[in-house]
Amino acid sequence: MHRKIVFFSFLLSFFVVNAQKNDSKKDEDRVKMEHAQIGIMEDAASGYKQSTHPSAQWFAGAGFGMFIHWSISSIREIDLSWPMMAGTQIGWRPSNNKMDSAEVRKIIQSGDYFMGHACKKDNSCLTPNEYWEQSKYFQPTKYNPEEWARAAKAAGMTYMVFTARHHDGFAMWPSKYGDFSTKNYMSGKDLVKPYVEACRKYGLKVGLYYSGPDWHFNREFQSFMYYGVSRDYKNVPSLDANLQARKTVKTDAEKQAHYYRVAEYIKGQVEELLTNYGKIDMIWFDGGPDIPRGNIAWDKCISMKRIHELQPGIVVSPRFFGYGDYKTYEGDAKLPTDIQKQWAELCVTIAKSGWGYTKHPLKTVETVLKQLILCRSRNTNYLLNFGPTKEGIFSEKMNQKLDSIAAWMKINGQSLVNCRALNPDETVSVPATSKNNHRYLFLFSDNKVSEIQMKTTSEIKQVTMLANKKKIIITSKAGITTIPLTTVQRTALVDVIDVELKSSK
Repeated sequence: MHRKIVFFSFLLSFFVVNAQKNDSKKDEDRVKMEHAQIGIMEDAASGYKQSTHPSAQWFAGAGFGMFIHWSISSIREIDLSWPMMAGTQIGWRPSNNKMDSAEVRKIIQSGDYFMGHACKKDNSCLTPNEYWEQSKYFQPTKYNPEEWARAAKAAGMTYMVFTARHHDGFAMWPSKYGDFSTKNYMSGKDLVKPYVEACRKYGLKVGLYYSGPDWHFNREFQSFMYYGVSRDYKNVPSLDANLQARKTVKTDAEKQAHYYRVAEYIKGQVEELLTNYGKIDMIWFDGGPDIPRGNIAWDKCISMKRIHELQPGIVVSPRFFGYGDYKTYEGDAKLPTDIQKQWAELCVTIAKSGWGYTKHPLKTVETVLKQLILCRSRNTNYLLNFGPTKEGIFSEKMNQKLDSIAAWMKINGQSLVNCRALNPDETVSVPATSKNNHRYLFLFSDNKVSEIQMKTTSEIKQVTMLANKKKIIITSKAGITTIPLTTVQRTALVDVIDVELKSSK
């Protein structure tokens, strides 16, 4: 009987691990396709150099940040922007499981472009016009970003990034440009200003997210069928904001005039964000504008030069121009596996799926801490996303996660704040960070090793458990230090060992 239990436990573990791998691969493929849709690319020939401005250097040691994805989609508790894009159930399939042409033709002939989509199960299938209709009901009466900033600070975060405008086009401030902002739907209420003030109050660097694509402003000139479907299959119609096949085609002259309008619109909105709120530490672009690469209208759009004229010390993400001050990674599957030589950041969600407020379950605190630690041990910042409700608050479960992270950071935060990866000539058998003459070694709860092997650049002064300062007796032989763990009392989360060197090198 015991052997049968062990065997079935093994099978269960096997299937769970493989399911997790499949989910990870699926998410990775989806992210790639989303990036292609919104025009994220890398311009390796730009010649742009990482900012050397003194006010930008904070990013190298920022460590931990809070991402806020929030928009009108919180009314229906769906993700931001993407629910209005039809055909993703076709285009986002992995390459080894593509629909055949007959299946796609059946969907097109039916006129139901969400056929087979997961949104059918939770009633979240929306046409673009139905999605934008949510703006009429967006009145976040409990909005108080100081609560977010307070929680971020307590959790050891050093910066925040707020979605000023996502792909859906709804600007969270009363913009003079376009007709889809709080100016039109919230009597001019500015949601960006109190966020910026809250960051400053709690000593957090101010980041603003801004989407290059604007599907509302561009609604008459784009198809709301995911672009990959048209790329991979024949006779796919261009869909309008009601998800109906378009009957007219824009002329080249009409398109060019629109590109100039897009350039003026984006330049105007970005300049508002960079001039109306004082010092902005970071602009987190996400996707290029709805202007073809190389088109002359780019000359009228916002430029990197203009951005630095307005905010000389700003840190700029590479997702608009194709170049910027750091490398971006997105999603759990993209957690870097090696030490980063340039500034880098991984953005992930506290939810297991989705960036906005949905009913999807949240990750465990240990998962978050492990990701954070692995990022810091590889010189990568960790930007953890939270999606507020339609009232403008975090859910109770999100606040519980933040409280638990804060409690752990209160004891162990020094092992991550302003820390870097180990020196190239140092090695250790568990994840580790470095700061001055301290090396911090991390024990995950699922790592049941009995000892740690370590090579350092200096003689060791003492080794202690960071939580209780209890000393650990070590042995050294042939330049390798052995740290036994037989007397170490482990906890349910991540334990940290503090190795203090006699000198820092």
